Amino acid sequence: MVGYSYSEVDLTPYTGFSNNAYQYGNPWNMDSVLPDPSGLSINNVFYTYTPSKETDAKFEVDIGNYNADNSGYIWKETDNWDGAPGGIAIIKNVPLPYVHRSQFGDGFLNTRGEGTVNDATVIYSYKVDPCYNPQFDPNCPGFIPPKVEEVDVASIYESAEVEERDTVDSEEVYDEDKDKKSEEELEEEEEKEKEKSKRRLEQAMSAIDNSAMFAESFAQAIMLQSMNNAVDVSSYKNKTIDGGTYRETVKLDGGNLPDNKAGRRMNYASDKLHEEMTGMQYK
Repeated sequence: MVGYSYSEVDLTPYTGFSNNAYQYGNPWNMDSVLPDPSGLSINNVFYTYTPSKETDAKFEVDIGNYNADNSGYIWKETDNWDGAPGGIAIIKNVPLPYVHRSQFGDGFLNTRGEGTVNDATVIYSYKVDPCYNPQFDPNCPGFIPPKVEEVDVASIYESAEVEERDTVDSEEVYDEDKDKKSEEELEEEEEKEKEKSKRRLEQAMSAIDNSAMFAESFAQAIMLQSMNNAVDVSSYKNKTIDGGTYRETVKLDGGNLPDNKAGRRMNYASDKLHEEMTGMQYK
């Protein structure tokens, strides 16, 4: 059975950034780069690297992402470094129209010509919509409440009774040519029939209990959600506490704090008493 959460959940879409995708290898798998939520769409790619090449050398760098089925590219940039000096970092931002994560295949950084790439960094900017799957929370648009299965107790009991009756009829046909059963055998069959009837009743009662428990828990969850929605907690969130700096206001006249002679005498008396008590254990 699918479970539903009726606790207070923040359904506001939020944004985030990935770690450096290039650190996961080349090519890099997007499952290693992006977090878990299914409602994640990518809206920007930031990348930077430093080419290492001679000025007159021909050198190109391709960077992008394949489609999920490798039939093409989600995005691809080609940087041509022909005639340009090496050692100068490039920084680029590639905007994307909120492409869902499921459409992304592996990312790549490929080079052609005479040169190499150093300090490559590729970062994805994304947005997560918690209600991408409407069944995530009852407050999501399009949420469909689960149906409470109705149990026809009478049909369960009747089907079990028919099954038992068929079994009894087959036993009677089997015993048709036998001698008349003894009294002990009849008593034993009567006990078996009582036990079967008891089991049928237990099955029917169990079906009733399961259906009732599910309906009750679902109703309680809906009631709790309604109570939570009725409470306005915005006033608590907007409270501010006045702060500030509490400066010292006490001033010491003269700048000197004389020793406490009475305290010195008390300390001397206490030390002397301690020495006397300690010396007593050696007498």
